[in-house]
Amino acid sequence: MAVEQQFVASARRAGALNPLRLLVAALAALLGVLIVLPVAVLVLGSFLSEPPRALHVDWSGLTLDNYVEVLTKGGFGGLLGTSLGAAFSGTAGALAIGASLAWLATRTDVPGRRLIEAVAIMPMFVPPLVGAFAWDILASPRSGIINLAARALHLPGLVNVYSFAGIGFVFAIYYAPYVYLFVAAALRNMDPVFEEAAALCGAGRFRTLAQITLPLVAPALLSAALLVFVLLIELFAIPAVLGTAGGLHFISVRIWELIGFAPPRVNEASALGVLMLAVTVTLVLLQHRVVARRSFVTVGGKGVRPNIVALGGARWPLATLGFAYLLFVVLLPYGALLLIALRKGLFFSTLAAVFDPAQLSLRQFGIALSDAVVQTSLVNSLLVALGTVLLGGVLYFTIAYIVHRTEIAGRRMLDVIAILPIAIPGLIIGLGYLWSWISLPIGIYGTIWIIIFAYVSQFAPQGVRAISASLVQIHPELEESGRICGGSFVTTLRRVVIPLAWPGILAATILLLVLSFRELATALFLYTSNTQVFSVTMFDFWERGSTGLVAVMALVQSLILLVLVVAGQWVRRGGEALKEVPR
Repeated sequence: MAVEQQFVASARRAGALNPLRLLVAALAALLGVLIVLPVAVLVLGSFLSEPPRALHVDWSGLTLDNYVEVLTKGGFGGLLGTSLGAAFSGTAGALAIGASLAWLATRTDVPGRRLIEAVAIMPMFVPPLVGAFAWDILASPRSGIINLAARALHLPGLVNVYSFAGIGFVFAIYYAPYVYLFVAAALRNMDPVFEEAAALCGAGRFRTLAQITLPLVAPALLSAALLVFVLLIELFAIPAVLGTAGGLHFISVRIWELIGFAPPRVNEASALGVLMLAVTVTLVLLQHRVVARRSFVTVGGKGVRPNIVALGGARWPLATLGFAYLLFVVLLPYGALLLIALRKGLFFSTLAAVFDPAQLSLRQFGIALSDAVVQTSLVNSLLVALGTVLLGGVLYFTIAYIVHRTEIAGRRMLDVIAILPIAIPGLIIGLGYLWSWISLPIGIYGTIWIIIFAYVSQFAPQGVRAISASLVQIHPELEESGRICGGSFVTTLRRVVIPLAWPGILAATILLLVLSFRELATALFLYTSNTQVFSVTMFDFWERGSTGLVAVMALVQSLILLVLVVAGQWVRRGGEALKEVPR
C-alpha cells in the first residue's frame, strides 16, 4: 500500500478529516493569493480608470479606454515589433552558440571538453544587469573600450551595443546556457544507431550532423528556443540599460516608464502588462503543444553511448572558438568592470588614457562600500534571499511531495498553479503585487516581506521542478519500508525522503539564492527607501551616471553569487561524501 493511502486509511479509521486534503486546500488558497490574485488585480486594473485595488473596486468604472490608448496612441505596434525582433535575434544567436557548444562538449574529441562544459553554463551566473553594464562600457559607440582600441589601430568603430544587433548579441551570449542544457542532455541520450546507419550508407560527418543528429534533437531545440524567446521578451535589465541609450523601446521598459515617471499612468501600464502577458502565455502554451506533438524516440532499452566524432585538424580551431566564448562572456566584461571600478575618472578619449596607471586607485571601492544606501540595500538583498529560500523551500518541497508522492485529489491543480509564473514576466508580478497588496489591511506593503512573497511566487516553477527531479527518483518502497519498521509519517520524511532528496533540495536552494539576490524587475515596483535591494540600487546609480560605483557594485554582486554557488557545491559534495561512509 502506498504511503499516502496508509496515511489516509489511518485518518479515516480515527474518524478525522483527511489532513492531506486540508493541506491541499490550504496550499491552493495560498498559491491563489501569491500567484493568481496579483495577476487578477492587474487584469482588472487594465479595465479601470482609477488605480486597481484588491478589496475596493468601482465596477461602474469599467472601460476599454486604456487598451485604446495603448494600442492607438501608445505605440504598441512599435514596442511589440522591437521586443519580438530583438528576442528573435537573441534566440537565434543563443541557439547557434548553445547547440554548437553542446555538440562540441558531448559528441566530439575537441581538446578541453570538460572546460568547455563549464564555460557553456558560466553566463547563467552573470546577472543580466551586470552583463548590460559591462557591455555598455565595452561597446558603446563613442567611448566603448573596443571602439577606442579600433581607433588606436586606425580602424573605424567596430561595434555599437546600443543597436538592434548589439542588443541581440548580448541577449544571445547570456541566454545560450539554457539552450546548451537542453541540447546537451538530448545529445547524451541519443542512440548512435541512427548515425551509424547514415555512415554505413556513405554519409559524411557534416551530412550526418545536418540530416540525422539535428532532426533527432529537434524537440530539445524547439523547447529551448521557445523558452529563451519568452525569457527575452519579458527581460527588463538589458533593454533598460542598452535599448534606451540607442533609442530602442521595449514593452518591459515602457511599463516601467508609465509608472516610474510623473504623472504615473498606472492603468495604461496595467493594460500594456496584460498585453505582454497574453504574448508570453501564448508562447508558453505553444511550447508545450509543439513539444507534445513532436516525439522522437531516440533512447532504446540498451545502455548505449553516442559515438564521439573525430574532428581531425579542426580540433584545435574549434576548441579555440569554444574558449573564445569564455573571453566574451566572462573575461572581457569583468575586466571592463574592474578597470572602470579602479579608475579615478570616467572621461577618456583614447585607449592609452583608459589604461593610464596614474588614473587607477581604490577610491571608488571605498566610496561604494562606505555608502549607507549601498550597505542597506546589500543587507536587504541578503535578507530577501534568505527569506525566499526559507519560505520558498518549504512551500516548494511540500508541493513537490504532494504532486509526486501522493495520489490525493487536487494535486495536479497545485502543480499547474505553481508552474504558471513561468509565463508571467517578473515586471508583471511586481506590478500585480503593487496593486493587490497595497490595499490589504495586513501592513505588509513597504516591508521586505512583500518582495519576499513576490520572489517566492516568481521562482515557484524553478523551485518546484528542481525538488521534483529528486523526488521522482526515490522508489516508494523506501518510504513503505520506513513505515513498516514503525516510523511515523514525519519520521519517514525526515529520515528517508529528505536525505535522499537532498541533492535536489540543495540545488533548489542555490538556485533560489542566486535568482533572488540578482532579481531586478520584480522589485522595481515594490521597494521603498527602507527596503531597496541591491539590484535596484545599482540600476538607480546607473541612471544617475555613477558608472564607477555601478562597476564596483556589479563586481561585489558577482563575487557574492560566486561564493554562494561554490559554498553550495561544497556542501553538496560534503553531503555525498557522508552518504558513502560505512555505518
